[in-house]
Amino acid sequence: MVKTKYANVYKDSKGKYYYNVFLGRDSKGKQVFKKGRRDALGHPFTSGREASIEARRIKQLYLNVDLNDISYARFMKERFMPKYKGDVEASTYDTHSRMFFKAVDFFADERLKDISVAECEKYRTWLLTESGYSQSYASLIYTSFRQSLDYAVEINLITINNY
Repeated sequence: MVKTKYANVYKDSKGKYYYNVFLGRDSKGKQVFKKGRRDALGHPFTSGREASIEARRIKQLYLNVDLNDISYARFMKERFMPKYKGDVEASTYDTHSRMFFKAVDFFADERLKDISVAECEKYRTWLLTESGYSQSYASLIYTSFRQSLDYAVEINLITINNY
């Protein structure tokens, strides 16, 4: 590992550039780093400058993100559902809360930031095929799930919602 003239950019023994960005500390005091050898498009870095640009982008992306691990179930119960209850009428909340908790049952203790696009598609497929729900109801449930992930982005628990 050789430090370059660029902040957070290094060169390994094979001459390949990479970045290693300090993002902060989690609630337990553990340091959190993000390391990468490729840009946002998946191309390996050909110069230290390219790695530096990506390192700055990553640092900005994670600037206000909560570094703590929170499960999807905990996020829904502690953050999303209280917010949703305040946003809608009581009758709407009673009707729709069951839809939101179907995703909680499916993802349970999965960490919010570890939910992948593939897992979201697996959930969507399950709703449409194995759950026994009609296609329209399954679509409403999945839309509710996506709404919860949008809120997680809004309050900086995850960086983007690709789902």
